Amino acid sequence: MGIKSPFISEIAPHTYAINEFGLSTMYLLTGTKRALLIDTGCGICNLQQTVKSMTDKPLQVALTHGHFDHCSGMGCFEKVYLNEKDWELAKSISQAEVREYADSFGNAGGYEAYEYSPGDVKEIKKFPQFLPLNDGDHFELGGRSVEIYEIPGHTRGGIAFLDADNRIMISGDCCNTNLLAQDSSVTDTLNALKKFRSLSPKFDRNFNGHVGFMGHPDCLSQPESVPDDLIHICEMILNGQGTPREYEFLGHTFTQMSYGCAKLSYDPGNTNRKLL
Repeated sequence: MGIKSPFISEIAPHTYAINEFGLSTMYLLTGTKRALLIDTGCGICNLQQTVKSMTDKPLQVALTHGHFDHCSGMGCFEKVYLNEKDWELAKSISQAEVREYADSFGNAGGYEAYEYSPGDVKEIKKFPQFLPLNDGDHFELGGRSVEIYEIPGHTRGGIAFLDADNRIMISGDCCNTNLLAQDSSVTDTLNALKKFRSLSPKFDRNFNGHVGFMGHPDCLSQPESVPDDLIHICEMILNGQGTPREYEFLGHTFTQMSYGCAKLSYDPGNTNRKLL
C-alpha cells in the first residue's frame, strides 16, 4: 500500500511543500492576511481541498511556468497569475500527455511509494482567468512579501518567487540540477542563470518544482553550486568545450552536458554563440 494523498512537508514557518505523488511539487505560503499557492501540479490530487485543509485565508494562485506538470490542476481555481509569455503554453495542455507522464514516472519508482492512477488526471473543463505576472511584482500576504523575478530558459515565461524574509527561493524548473532548456538559446539561458545567481545573497535555500521526485522520500533544496555549475556548462558549450551526450526522455531525444552536480539539456543548433 502506498501513500494515497499529497505528502506535505513544512520547509519553513508557514511554508509548505505539497508533493503530488512524486510528479510535481506545489508550495503554500501563508501570511497574516492571505495565502499564496505556487503551482497546481498535474491535476491528480484534489488540490483545492488539500489547500482548504491547510488554511482558511483568502488564496492567490500563481504559476512558475506553463508546463503541464505545474499547471494542470489550475482548473479548480477561478484566477491564476502567470507570465504572459507562457499563457498559450498553459492553454495547450493535453490530458493524454499528462497521463503518460504520470504513468512513466510511476513506473520509474513512483508506484513503489505512492498509490495513484493516471486515470485520476482531471480534465480542465474551463480555464481560469489568467492574470499577468511580471518581473518586479510582489505578493503581499500580511507581514510577508514574496518578490517576483523572470528567469527564462526552461520556458520563455519562467518565474522565480523570492521569500526574502525566510531567505527561500521557489524556482519551479528554472534553476535545478537537471535543467531542460532546449527551447531557449544557450546564450539566453546563460544570461537568465547569471540573473538568478545575482539573487543568491538574498536566499539560503532554493526549492524547485520536483522535490521528492518520483519515489524519493526527500524534501531537499537544490545544492548551492547549481547556478554556478549551470553557468559553467553554458560557457563550455559556447566555447566549444566538453562532450555532449544524447538521451531519451518521455519519447523525446535531448542533447545534454554535465558539470559538477548539474546537467543542462539544450538545442545544439540554437546556441547564439557570443563567447570565445
